[in-house]
Formats: sequence, structure tokens, C-alpha cells
Amino acid sequence: MSETEKSFSLDQIKVVTDTGGAGAERREAPPASALPCLSSNICTKEEKLSVLTGAHKRTAFMVATEIEWLVKEFGIERIGFFTLTFKDHVTDLREAQKRFRSLRAHVIVKRYQRAIGVWERHGSGRIHFHLVVVLDNDILTGADFAAFKRKDYRSANSALRAEWAFWRKTCPKYRFGRHELMPVKSNAQGIARYVGKYISKHVTQRLAADKGARVVRFIGYKPGTRRACCRFSWNTANGWLWRHKTEMFAGRHGLTDIGQMKKIFGSRWAYRLQKRIIGEYLEGVVFPSRKAADLNLTQGFPSIVARFRTKEIQEAIAILESRLEHPPNS
Repeated sequence: MSETEKSFSLDQIKVVTDTGGAGAERREAPPASALPCLSSNICTKEEKLSVLTGAHKRTAFMVATEIEWLVKEFGIERIGFFTLTFKDHVTDLREAQKRFRSLRAHVIVKRYQRAIGVWERHGSGRIHFHLVVVLDNDILTGADFAAFKRKDYRSANSALRAEWAFWRKTCPKYRFGRHELMPVKSNAQGIARYVGKYISKHVTQRLAADKGARVVRFIGYKPGTRRACCRFSWNTANGWLWRHKTEMFAGRHGLTDIGQMKKIFGSRWAYRLQKRIIGEYLEGVVFPSRKAADLNLTQGFPSIVARFRTKEIQEAIAILESRLEHPPNS
């Protein structure tokens, strides 16, 4: 990570607005583009709400960006959407990953220039994989998706038929079962969102044992070929407040970069200190919008109250000490 990325002073340009004006909200910086998945999933069976963490949202956005770049670089006609399931009922993540690693090392990296994979659980707990792969040839030309839906595959061109024939022979060797490789029906944004939604579904169906397991795999990427990463912050009021409150918190502790934060508070400092950082009350700054100013007041209200009480106690102690030193004439 560069020194610029480490620095807490990330805002190079200050957007000056009238925080009290009626038009302040309209002048707020535009939000990040729509995520390729929902921020939450509702599981109707268990009637619970599974909310995506910030890390999952960033991962989904990063995957969508990488897929869009694959389409730009290689063309939509050479992109395939590949689904892999197991013949047996595999629910153990280690076993699933073991089989996939074998298939990846011996087949996928040799057959496809690049691939992006996401694993997911069914409601039953059974694991399967979804991949976006880059082929050497055009598999889209001639494809009749309406006919495919009717299980009529006569419109498939020779390159697509060759892929189907190859995987019919190969999948059983690596203990995989039903599989499907199809050309992309929609555009780059469509396939990016389609793959990104599986990250959202993963959060709903994951087990306790899945916590911490890597969801996305990038195959065939050489150093420097990746276009996106998860080290970014959203261009929203909350994101702006988090950056500035982190800067204030770090400054009060004499820290100047993320490396020092990790050294003092551990690698999970953001998780452990989240409530304390959000509770900071910013003063002497120009807010980018009325929304950011209101959020700062709401989030920092306990801090304001604590300061007021501390000041009252200090003043009371000073008065008491003064009277002890100079008692009033009786």
C-alpha cells in the first residue's frame, strides 16, 4: 500500500457548502453506483434478515468491476458463465474446496485465459460454484437463448458444442456432477450483477464454519492485471464521516497511518474500535452536505453529553478546592 493510501487525510479536495441551506442536500457528492447485489437478503424459511457487511458490499462491487473489464478486454462473445455442482451431496467446505482446487490446477488454468469464481450454498447446505470464464473462441454467435430454455440446443455454434463435450468427459473425473457453461445473454453490467448476487445469497445460506472463508477466487490473473480491489471507501456521507472521524481518533492518540493503528490496536482495529470512532464528534470542519452534518450530530451526541458532564465535574471540583483554600467568613 502506498503512503497516500495509508494516510488518513484522504480528501484532497474540500467541497464547501452551506450546511444550513436548503440546497445543501442536493449538492452532496453523488453516491457510488448501484451494487451488483442487495444490501440484505430475506430468508423466508427462517424469517430473518441477513445484512451484508461492508466487506461483502465492497467485494461484490469489486467483482462486478473486474467482470466488466473482462468483457471490455476480451469481448462479450468470449465470456462464458459456468456453473459446477457435485454429483454427491457435498456440504463440507473443505472437501468442496479440495475438489475445486484440483480441477482449477489441472484443467481451468490451462483451458481458460482467466476466470472469476464464487462459491455458494443451496438452502440444503449443498455447495456449488459459479464462474465467469474467458474462452479462446466466440461461443455467443448463433445462440438462441429462447430455444436453449426449451432444451433445444441446435443453435449452439461449434465452439460452444466443443466446450459441452469436453466438460461432459472431464467433470466426472474430478467428482463433479451437473454442470452448465453458457454464453452471456445480457451485457457486461448484467453478468456482473448476476454473479455479484451470489455473494448476497452466500451470506444468507452460510454456516458458522464458513466464517472467514474466501468467497471469490481470481484465476489466471498475473501481478498487475487486476483492475480493482476492496481497499476503498464509499463516496457517501457515512463514508466521509468515517474517514474524518478515524483521522480525529488517530490524531488524539498520536497516530498518523494505518500501520500504526494496526500495531497499537491490532489488525482488526476498525471492527474493535467501530463504536468509539463513530461516536467521535467532529468540530471545525466543513461538511460536504447537510446530511453529513446531521449524522455527525446524531452519532456524536453521547460524546457531547460526556464532554458537558466532564466540564461540569471539573468546574465543581475547582469551586470546591477554592472554598477549601479560602473558606467564607462564618
